[in-house]
Amino acid sequence: FYAFFNNNADPGMQTRRGNQAPVIDVVPPQQLQQKAEAEKKIADIQKRLDARRKAAVPDFEKWAEDQFLEASTGEETGPVEPAGLTAHLALDTFEKNLTPDSVREKSDNRLHGKAKAQATGKHGGSLKIEGNGFVEVKGFGDLEWNRPFSYGCWVRTHNGNANGCILGKMNEGNSFRGYDLWLQNGQPGAHIIHKWQDNAVKVVGKKKIKAKEWNHIFVTYDGSGKAAGTRVYLNGQKQEHNVEADGLSGTIVTPKPLRLGRRFNSSFANGMEIDDVRFYDRELTGPEVQALTGSDPIGPLLAIAPADRKPEQTKILLNHYLGTLDKPYQKLVDERRKAEAAIAATQKSKVNSMIMADNPANKMRKTYVLMRGQYNSPDKDKEIPAGTPAFLPSMGEEDPRNRLGMARWLMGGDHPLTARVTVNRYWQTLFGRGIVTTPGDFGSQGAWPSHPELLDWLASDFRDNGWDVKRTLKQMVMSAAYRQSSNFRTDLAEKDPANVLMARAPRFRILGEFVRDNALAASGLLVKNFGGPGVKPYQPPGLWVEVSLSGGRRFVADKGDKLYRRSLYTYWRRSSPQPALMAFDTPTREKCVLERQRTNTPMQALVTLNDIQFVEASRHFAKRILKEGGDNFNSRLDHAFLLTTARPADDLRREVLREALAEQIAIFDEHPERAKALLEVGDSPRDTTLNAPRHAAWTVVASMILNLDETMNRE
Repeated sequence: FYAFFNNNADPGMQTRRGNQAPVIDVVPPQQLQQKAEAEKKIADIQKRLDARRKAAVPDFEKWAEDQFLEASTGEETGPVEPAGLTAHLALDTFEKNLTPDSVREKSDNRLHGKAKAQATGKHGGSLKIEGNGFVEVKGFGDLEWNRPFSYGCWVRTHNGNANGCILGKMNEGNSFRGYDLWLQNGQPGAHIIHKWQDNAVKVVGKKKIKAKEWNHIFVTYDGSGKAAGTRVYLNGQKQEHNVEADGLSGTIVTPKPLRLGRRFNSSFANGMEIDDVRFYDRELTGPEVQALTGSDPIGPLLAIAPADRKPEQTKILLNHYLGTLDKPYQKLVDERRKAEAAIAATQKSKVNSMIMADNPANKMRKTYVLMRGQYNSPDKDKEIPAGTPAFLPSMGEEDPRNRLGMARWLMGGDHPLTARVTVNRYWQTLFGRGIVTTPGDFGSQGAWPSHPELLDWLASDFRDNGWDVKRTLKQMVMSAAYRQSSNFRTDLAEKDPANVLMARAPRFRILGEFVRDNALAASGLLVKNFGGPGVKPYQPPGLWVEVSLSGGRRFVADKGDKLYRRSLYTYWRRSSPQPALMAFDTPTREKCVLERQRTNTPMQALVTLNDIQFVEASRHFAKRILKEGGDNFNSRLDHAFLLTTARPADDLRREVLREALAEQIAIFDEHPERAKALLEVGDSPRDTTLNAPRHAAWTVVASMILNLDETMNRE
């Protein structure tokens, strides 16, 4: 059974850069709707593009005819320079370590370190990177993820397996935000990154550069945030890609400068020669990239008489015309790009969840018997294939021997444990104890079920109705067993003192999360929104300092509604768990706990009487009592008890709490500053329309009600 899990792909390494791969994106429904609307818009734009393509044919044919006549004169015009050039560093000259930009008149492109200018290059001079040197390009290079761009240059290396960044504007200290052009074992590629690796695009061409020759490497990007919209060209030819990251939806702008020969402070291109660096503010077409290599794929086609052109040649010319000269078509392309950016924008607030994944076939581990059970002492003469225990039903012949096959086996209709174990946990949640009181052990060392036939029926019903959790829980809470009174029965004192036979409803202390949520709910403060990131409610100052390296991360409590989210969303630091929840036996989450212990300690009373969250809840509960409970003591007290215990107050509690209220009113009338101090506990403002001493006195009474045994217990 262990062999099923012995091939998990995660590296088992801690990271402070978010979830560790492998991960899966979780997209909220509203974002899926926005994406669907944008996709519908793209489909409409595509229809208009197709229509414009047909409508532009007469203008294209006239242009092609004119170009043919012009080409027939025999004049050599050479390749046409693509439009949209925003920076061009020829790297031919360096005066006082500065090299000019032929596009930007005022530019600061400075040589640093041991990098040096060379008299020869692909075109004129060039730059050679040595000793971690570089050229820094100031005031330029802020490309953005949702806008198209293109960039590249000529490169020569002495090693066909070279590694290093040819040019890059990237901040390694901020999850590698930015972009680059680089070589990976001689293969040209590009990173375009908001946050590596879960919000980024990385493509690497499959073909290597040629050593000791000038290679033209160019990247085009369409602004979609997708690897499919990112292309790498080698010597004018579009490359097949290896995609190593796919999904970009955040800014790539960084204050770090653009550098030739490295990223900001890594991936040095030592030994590489660089020439003719160009940037464009649009996605260049394939023929345009070819033109930059010195070849002219368009000119020769224009020299062919229109009647003699093959359909594919005409198609290439039409694409060139539409993409570079036809304004209506270019406008539609820009609209489509914006719609594609809207799709990418729906990913901005995406979250991801770590998942399990198996190693690829060529990296599968073998599993062996471990001598004396020690992980580092495998007996390699005893290899173990993945399989299931022989005393349980066997896996189907058609099921793969991996986690998928194991999952199918677990959920199989004849599996005796899965449904039983699951419904037993649900029963335990509602009744305080399971039908089997050892929820983590259904084996020979575990407890025998108190009602085996009931367990069998619940399990079969759960399985046969599609494993519907909501339906199963509904059945349990609507049962006669659950709806009994929890009052102790004297006739059962000897027969069933532990209530194993469930002749009465159980009575037990609610879990720590429910204690807090119950107080917030009664006060009206509880925020019931579903989902979202963890929140940081109040806790004593300085707790994180003890477990932070060099006094690193400090705890800062949230503000506003985040303070009153359900305890389910409380931010959890395993080395310093939330202390108020820990007081109520909440597990530390360092390991799985199938059954919590339940205690009743003075520490718990200290929390519910003095913790900021509970004092604040008490004063809001008091405000609610005063504003909703009528104008006399009895109606107010009954309202408070209905909110917390679902019944009116009895005579004993009415008498005790009346005396307590009178005593507190006398104290706060004599010491109004104490009333003011109590009503200022917590971040939420107090209701100034209420009489402060009366409000403070009822706050004490409200706290007493929230601390009653019947409020803190499920019965």
